[in-house]
Amino acid sequence: MKRILFILFLIGIGFALGVSYREIRAEIQAKRQTQRKQVAYATEPVIHNKHFVVITYAQGNQAGVEQSLLSALHQNYSDFRVIYIEDGLSMDSSFVEKYEREGKVTHVRNERPIGSIESLYRAVHSCKSDEVVVLLRSEELFAHNEVLNYLNRYFADPAVWMASGEEVRLNSFEKVAAGESYQIFYAGLFKHIKLQDFLIDGTFKAGEYERVVSAPLLKLSGEHAYLILKPLMISPLRKNKADWIGMEDYARIKQNPWHDYALDEEQVDIVVFSYNRPLQLYAFLESSDKYLENLHQQFVIYRAGNDHYEKGYEKVKEAFPHVMYIRQSVENPSEDFAPVVKKTVFDRKVSTARYVAFALDDNVIKD
Repeated sequence: MKRILFILFLIGIGFALGVSYREIRAEIQAKRQTQRKQVAYATEPVIHNKHFVVITYAQGNQAGVEQSLLSALHQNYSDFRVIYIEDGLSMDSSFVEKYEREGKVTHVRNERPIGSIESLYRAVHSCKSDEVVVLLRSEELFAHNEVLNYLNRYFADPAVWMASGEEVRLNSFEKVAAGESYQIFYAGLFKHIKLQDFLIDGTFKAGEYERVVSAPLLKLSGEHAYLILKPLMISPLRKNKADWIGMEDYARIKQNPWHDYALDEEQVDIVVFSYNRPLQLYAFLESSDKYLENLHQQFVIYRAGNDHYEKGYEKVKEAFPHVMYIRQSVENPSEDFAPVVKKTVFDRKVSTARYVAFALDDNVIKD
């Protein structure tokens, strides 16, 4: 009997040591990972308050939505607003109406669910570039009512473009190291993510928005991504960083992300379609050169049915050499049309303009 008790005692000690070893090892690994990243310390003076936009996305009849929103609305900070997105919800959200009237909440109701990726894309692009976005899931809470005050002090440092804070697990109260999820960033930084990375076959992707935005934001911010070593959110979830995609196509942006391009004079690309009408194309290009302003680049996608029309297009090229001409094949024009248009519109190596307009060759600009 004593021998059995002794063996059980040894097993218990081994189990305890094993658990302790795993916890210590995880803590050491977290500290090492933190040391390899930039840590924000809130040492810069606050010259002016940042304006924060808390975006809360809710899908399905989720419990806890009201508590999540109230944790945001009760922040001890004045310069913020909330965008609350109901994606196909069928629940009572009358508690939001009071805050809507006060201008604190923009209530977005999607009768048909469109998914978190499209919802987030629309919400962030409605923000000014110098606003700081804070993503708060409907099942998450702010850890306390001073979170936005803390963030204001950290983002007073112009070197901080995006941040990840510590989280506390909802039931276990386990503290999760910063760096698991980057949920705080300038809206202008987000706007540098290419539209095509949100799409698949012409429609917005399904799934979690972290898979699309997390890796590009980290690459775009480079050394300006910081860790905040304070608990900011209470969350039941663990985000799966291993699923992040889209990292390879981005490099750190050179300009400050809070620059608001909406105040600039935007340049626009024009894509002109022409089929066996070089004379009409000539008239269009002549009128566009004369009357259009803020024109970045003109593209002509054309098709010539015979040598006669081909010679006509060669004359147009000689008269307007600054235009980029893309010739469709005569044999299979329907097959190369879509790839040619996609490359012209979306390939950043072809053009960097943010806007594009389409025209036919028989259009003429008069003033």
